[in-house]
Amino acid sequence: MIAHLTGVVRRAGPDFVVLDVYLVAVATQTRQQLPPPGGDVELHIHTQVREDQLALYGFASVEELELFEMLIQVDGVGPRVGLNILSAASLEVLKRAIMSEDASPIRRASGVGPRTAAKVIIELKPRLDAVAALDVVPRAAAAAGDGAVPRAVESALRNLGFSSQEARAGIDSVDWKSSPDTQEALATALKALGRK
Repeated sequence: MIAHLTGVVRRAGPDFVVLDVYLVAVATQTRQQLPPPGGDVELHIHTQVREDQLALYGFASVEELELFEMLIQVDGVGPRVGLNILSAASLEVLKRAIMSEDASPIRRASGVGPRTAAKVIIELKPRLDAVAALDVVPRAAAAAGDGAVPRAVESALRNLGFSSQEARAGIDSVDWKSSPDTQEALATALKALGRK
């Protein structure tokens, strides 16, 4: 299994790059970051092995690779459609669209109809929520003992209607070294998010 490639760009097309001896399919965002032929590049790789084919899909960032791997687990989304979805909008726009259940950026992708876009949102929203929640708690928990207070604050912020990204920003604004209780930490987070 190939997971990472570093090499010289030999040539590139709109949706591929030849990296040394490897033909690697890429999304538009990755293609735009590639140097001209002769330049060095480093790509994170998803390898797909089939009976008659070995296909490589390259990504400029681990985050892009991870979203691609989530996408291709959705029924009806193969690697080509996954790349098309990643090419339709930036990574942040796609994640925001999935989290807010907005199918329009996903529908812009070639080969994606309303049913597939709905499946992507239904299957990926809980996973992105879980990833966001995991990102929030460990940093705060590391500074705040067992993590019960940061988890309580994160839960309270989410219940107040804040997105996982906003909850993360609120938790990051708390000085956990001063060991605040839940009420103090929540007040600090709300103040940082512009609510009193």
